Amino acid sequence: MKSTRINTLIPHLGALVLFVALAFAFCSPVLEGKQLLQSDMVHFKGMQKEAGDYYAATGDIPLWTNSMFGGMPTYVIYTGPSVNKIGYLNRAFALYLPNPVDMFFVLMMGMYVLLCILDFKYWIRITGAIAYGFATFTITSIDAGHITKVMSMAYMAPVLGGIILTYRRQYLAGGCLTALAAALQIYNNHPQITYYTGIIAVCLAITAGVQAFREKQLPAFFKASAILVVAGILAILPAMDNLLIMKEYTSYTIRGSQSELTTEQPGKPAKKSGGLDINYAFQWSYGKGETFTLLLPHLVGGATGEKLSTSSHVYQTLTEIGVPPAKAAEVAEQPSWQLYWGGQPFTGGPVYIGAIICFLFVLGLFIVNSWHKWWLIAATLIGVILSWGANFPAVNNFLFYHLPLYNKFRTPTMAMVIPQVTMVILACWALQELLSGKQTKASLQQHLRMALYVTGGLVLLLAIGGSMLYPFSGPNDGNILARYTQMLGGEIPAARLLNALKQDRSSILRADGIRALVFILIAFAALWFFLKEKLKPGYAMGVIAFAVLFDLFQVDKSYLNEDSFMEASNLENYIAPSPADEMILQDKDPYYRVLNVTTNPFLDANTSYFHKSVGGQSPAKLWIYEDLIEHQLTKNNMAVFNMLNTRYFIVPDRQNGQPVAQRNPGALGNAWFVKAIQWAPDANSEMKALDHFNPADTVIIDRRFQQTVGAFTPAADSDAHIKLDKYGLNELKYTAVNTGTGLGVFSDIYYPAGWKAFIDGKETPILRVNYALRGLVIPAGKHEIVFRFEPATFFLGRKISSVSSILLLVLVAAGFIMTWWQQGRKTISSQ
Repeated sequence: MKSTRINTLIPHLGALVLFVALAFAFCSPVLEGKQLLQSDMVHFKGMQKEAGDYYAATGDIPLWTNSMFGGMPTYVIYTGPSVNKIGYLNRAFALYLPNPVDMFFVLMMGMYVLLCILDFKYWIRITGAIAYGFATFTITSIDAGHITKVMSMAYMAPVLGGIILTYRRQYLAGGCLTALAAALQIYNNHPQITYYTGIIAVCLAITAGVQAFREKQLPAFFKASAILVVAGILAILPAMDNLLIMKEYTSYTIRGSQSELTTEQPGKPAKKSGGLDINYAFQWSYGKGETFTLLLPHLVGGATGEKLSTSSHVYQTLTEIGVPPAKAAEVAEQPSWQLYWGGQPFTGGPVYIGAIICFLFVLGLFIVNSWHKWWLIAATLIGVILSWGANFPAVNNFLFYHLPLYNKFRTPTMAMVIPQVTMVILACWALQELLSGKQTKASLQQHLRMALYVTGGLVLLLAIGGSMLYPFSGPNDGNILARYTQMLGGEIPAARLLNALKQDRSSILRADGIRALVFILIAFAALWFFLKEKLKPGYAMGVIAFAVLFDLFQVDKSYLNEDSFMEASNLENYIAPSPADEMILQDKDPYYRVLNVTTNPFLDANTSYFHKSVGGQSPAKLWIYEDLIEHQLTKNNMAVFNMLNTRYFIVPDRQNGQPVAQRNPGALGNAWFVKAIQWAPDANSEMKALDHFNPADTVIIDRRFQQTVGAFTPAADSDAHIKLDKYGLNELKYTAVNTGTGLGVFSDIYYPAGWKAFIDGKETPILRVNYALRGLVIPAGKHEIVFRFEPATFFLGRKISSVSSILLLVLVAAGFIMTWWQQGRKTISSQ
């Protein structure tokens, strides 16, 4: 029995070795010590720099940072090591491989596990794992640095595998796998991917329920469903260190849409929603026609920035209008020609799963008889419809406002991850059905021809007939032409150059069509000769696996290649301080702010690497600060910049455009006493009052705090001052001196869920003043003032996470051991 078990493990070990080899082959520069330049990870370094440095220096958990948006919680940035023990497994399953090799490996391993559970043939499992791991959406996500998204995607398939096992009445193994895979996915902390996994799981559960009803097996279905609910709860509990605090935090952010500002007309009620603004959320929506990039990657041009060659129509046109060939080649090879002409603001590449997978998916629609086909089809359609976002408002607008939690997410294009999973599964199922011998070869041959006609006809229609179907013009074409006209230093015939660009877009689509037909015909021929008994099944599957790999590798290399990697030493120094940064860093005061206007300051985290930025980059900004940005900071209100203690501005030099630092003499410092209070009847009035006021003398307060403040005129004599004595992320200490009772304004962002203030050790209410800052009523005399950030929810979540993650690991380990032992006994009894 022992040797038998070892023998069954050998093919699986071989598959894992193959996955590691393929991942290294694709990311070969890592073998030379190079690292992948991922733009979002570069920004992330800036976002978490202050918090990471604080933890390294003190060992304390950093819960707040002042490096972005004037100050915000670090929950979406960095809070030090997690107490969730699932993290150890997350690293172990990736075999501690280097980035991004580890992500490719886990993606392939996850799909392989699911296909093993479905009991597919060995090379079908390999093919499905390759197709899922190297789908182009995965590649562009890795290239951008969306690590949490990709790692969450890796556990989608194992979660589905656990659910399928459970509905097969393998309750213990299924429940354990579901709990473990779901816990790993939730640990990787990409709620939107987890949400999409839940949508697929619901489709699976509903279909399983219908099948159980037909087979009169509802008690077993309800038992399995109950086990899955318990497994889901066990998976969620270890992530409570993150989930509980994020639930609290979200209600104060743009994800919770809790802005108090209203734009309603007088007499009409305020309009509030429980999520993102729909226009913002749906900004990246996949076009309906764009969906067919699943089959033809360059259907709408590929990525936003593409290089053209000297054989392109653009190059030929440039030379024909008199541009020197060398200059024309230089211009054509600029990586900013927007071959992409779809409706998204920009994109790193298409969602392409392979022409062969699309062909096999269509074949699966014809030949797969299992009830599983219906949830795969349903989930695929749902994923496509959700991805359309603003391009299908009749459905998606309704879902945005009514589907639970859906309005917390943005980028509908991400829903294409659903068909990436389901189409691969059904494609593999088609191969399994062909090899199973359950259907007559004549019937299979007929359906094989039908799948060829459908996919081949669709390729011909879209690629060859594209010139009649598509305009090949995009919303940013005017900007492209203006940029290159300026680069060439003179007038060029814009209409002619645009026509050349359209021709290049059309040409690349036709090339895609030819390429897709070749791969479809290769798969068709391999399966046809197998059905004709002229090719052994192993060889047929080998041909298809190799063709799928070659197809995806070829497209993927357009978006992630050797040029995407750089020497580790260069990457470490990628965020280098400019002379302006170096000048500012000579100011050793620990707490002042900087605004960098040489870039979009509110989409930039690099400045945060060196300074406490007025701007930043975050998917979950505080609503009060977003309001301040929209209504004051983007209008260059210096009074608001002064109250935020913006001591330096980084601006482009008028002569050479290089960044230079300018000191702002009007910055008010960390805290000050005011002489007058201006009461605002509501939030709108409070924001409006910021348009014209002197923050050094006057504070604006919403009347809701009037009872807390009381009826008094704040005192502020000539010697009154508030001095910062100690700067920290979780604690700030000040000394206040004043001859009368005063009102102190602190240049710190108001956040009531955790910040507490103490005057001489006695807790004192914190007021929201000037819409976004903190204020305190301070008695006469000299006092020590301490602000501490102590979010009780965070510490409660850590306790739950620590205990429950250990419990989950023990239960899952025990469950798998028991399953292994039971299977061993069955093997012995059957001998």
